[in-house]
Amino acid sequence: MRSGELIFVDTSALLALLDGDDIQHAAAFEEWKKFSGSHSRLFTSDYVRLESCSLIQRRLGAVALCDFHDVILPLMKILPVGEHGFESAFEKWRFGQRRHLSLVDITSFECMRREGILKAYSFDKHFVEQGFQLCPSQTSPL
Repeated sequence: MRSGELIFVDTSALLALLDGDDIQHAAAFEEWKKFSGSHSRLFTSDYVRLESCSLIQRRLGAVALCDFHDVILPLMKILPVGEHGFESAFEKWRFGQRRHLSLVDITSFECMRREGILKAYSFDKHFVEQGFQLCPSQTSPL
């Protein structure tokens, strides 16, 4: 990983990072450690933030959610989706709903394209299908 790379952070990686029982936890943790030494610039969207908060609270509880909010979120720039972004994503979802893409995924791809971000800290194969590179790259995407 090169210094200063732009990385989009996805819910799948955040859950793996925070959940010690997750099958991808070790890979997520190792990649997270690399970010701190590489000066990578981390981004996520307001939709991923909300989705992550909801899933962390439900799966891991209040303490994990507070840790996420207080320790991890401040390390990322939050990209707004906005009304136009939602409507655009919804039309893309409507057109491609057979591909099982979520609205959050589609808004993530759009945020990445808008910001010129080529890599995603994710375990979601949909990022690769959309032409992005996953990190950690040595794992097979789900």
